[in-house]
Amino acid sequence: HGTVLTYWSAQSRHSFAALPFLFLLAPISLTLLTMKTKVNIVRRMWSSLRFPLQVAAVAPLLSVIRASAQEVAVQQQKQQQQQQEEATNTVDPANPVNASISVMLLGSIGFQMLLFYLVNWPDRDIRRYSWQVISQTISIFCAVLLFQAFNGIVEDYIIEGGSMLWEVGVDMMQLVFWLTALQFVLAFTSGAINDLWGGEAPAVEVVELRVKSWALLFSHLAGFAAINGWGSLQQQMLNDSPLVAAAIVPIGWVGLLVMYKGYDIVRESVSRMDDGEKDELETLWDEETEEAEHDIAGLSLSFLMVQALRFHISGVLPDQEGIEDGHIATSHSAWQCKILFGCGLVSFVLSLMPLLLESRFQASIHDFEESTQELVARVTEIWNNFFTFGNAWCLFYGTKWALASSDLSSEDALLGVVLALVLSATSFLFIFLLDKMVDHHLLGEESEVADAAIEKLITALGVLVGFSWEQSFDVAVDVVAESNEERMPPAFSKMLMSVLLVLIVFPAWRLYILRTERDLAEDDLDEGRLKLKVLCEQQRDLLLNKEVEERTLDLAHLRMKQYRREALGSHSTAHSALCAGRKHLRVTVGGIAEVEAPVESRKRATTRHSEITQSLLG
Repeated sequence: HGTVLTYWSAQSRHSFAALPFLFLLAPISLTLLTMKTKVNIVRRMWSSLRFPLQVAAVAPLLSVIRASAQEVAVQQQKQQQQQQEEATNTVDPANPVNASISVMLLGSIGFQMLLFYLVNWPDRDIRRYSWQVISQTISIFCAVLLFQAFNGIVEDYIIEGGSMLWEVGVDMMQLVFWLTALQFVLAFTSGAINDLWGGEAPAVEVVELRVKSWALLFSHLAGFAAINGWGSLQQQMLNDSPLVAAAIVPIGWVGLLVMYKGYDIVRESVSRMDDGEKDELETLWDEETEEAEHDIAGLSLSFLMVQALRFHISGVLPDQEGIEDGHIATSHSAWQCKILFGCGLVSFVLSLMPLLLESRFQASIHDFEESTQELVARVTEIWNNFFTFGNAWCLFYGTKWALASSDLSSEDALLGVVLALVLSATSFLFIFLLDKMVDHHLLGEESEVADAAIEKLITALGVLVGFSWEQSFDVAVDVVAESNEERMPPAFSKMLMSVLLVLIVFPAWRLYILRTERDLAEDDLDEGRLKLKVLCEQQRDLLLNKEVEERTLDLAHLRMKQYRREALGSHSTAHSALCAGRKHLRVTVGGIAEVEAPVESRKRATTRHSEITQSLLG
């Protein structure tokens, strides 16, 4: 009965469906059991039917078990799918991508507000330094972004699959290409070669800003090309030991000086091609090009030296771009970070030595021949740039080591954003320290030496901030390029995004930021111009003040005109001769008073901006 009931239940899936058959078979079973005479027959039948009945009993049980297992498997699969969908739709607020975006958002807002404070600071020196750092930052940012994009195409479609010598040769050809492009771009933007095709020579005041903007951009482009070219030689042939790796510095120095000499000969020939003399525009072309070449040498050779220092400290030579493997990058000790910071401090001190030596032996240098003086000036400038940029690279990689070893995050994007924010805050805080150093004459009593030291330090700070932000943007550009790999090769999409970004940033930098920086620098060199601007601000405040009487405004206006004549030298020679021997009087409501004649001179500023106390009402 159990067998029949089990089998029928398995087939019908409802146990009560077997009840009629159970009642039908019950009387027959009882009758057979009570018939003692037929026991043997029943035993024989049971023996013959036992195995089939057992099989018939087990089969439905197996069927039930199999059906149950299938049902359980289906339910588990549905549950797993549901959990996966829930996990997909659920946002984890602590994942690295969200953390990077959050830090970027909060840091960008704080960084922008900090810039507003700095560029509107009451101290004019703080404002000038801030604009200079911002200008250098954007120039470095655009240059690195463009070079990385062009270099990516060269590596993917020209270098890949080639030999070691092929890679070094192609990278060196990139250096020659960008150095040559620098010569052509500055020759064209300065108007020095306009005479070759009969063009009109533009005014010097018009081209100065244009030449400076393109000189900064292409000098940094060529600088990173030099890092790439000489770095390729260091990676492939000079990687046996830190001392051997450091040998690339004198090799690169000599190689650049030889190339600079060749370009200088070409510039001299082109400048004297039309009339045999160098005019003002051709001189501007030569000066800006040489200054750009000095930046290229200092930027590239200092990077290669810091590569060798990192090799010596950590025991591993970083790759061509200064990047280390994940395990090595996060395993630097605090002592190694301190050593690299100490190297940066030593570089800062050594960067001041060329300025002090040049100031002390300036009279002896003037006794040399003109060619010797030019060579000494170039070597001194490159030496100063070398240690100035070396200080920046040591601070950059020392901070990067410290952050990577602090278990902050293993994600490159998040580390890059945090590094950029930390270095930005440090650089802008250093501006206040720099202002105090200048006010207390810690960089020397002579204004020229102090100004030169400040300019180099500002350039180093710009490298720090610009390079750190470019590293963050480079990671972002790589991610976007790889996500669109099906539509466009990553190298070309990265090139497209980099060019579009530079087309947006570069004009704004050139038209507004660089112009403001140059205006503040000119004010610092011209005391009369600076005083006039300060008095213009005072007159504006007087005009907007309702409580100031009109006679006070008239008196302020007359004093403004007098200061204007003194600052700009607006008196002509004929007018000065006509007024010789005459008295200068000022007529006011209080009477007539004799005043001194206005002095027509434009002197270099000898006081700090904070010491200007002239007043329109004084």
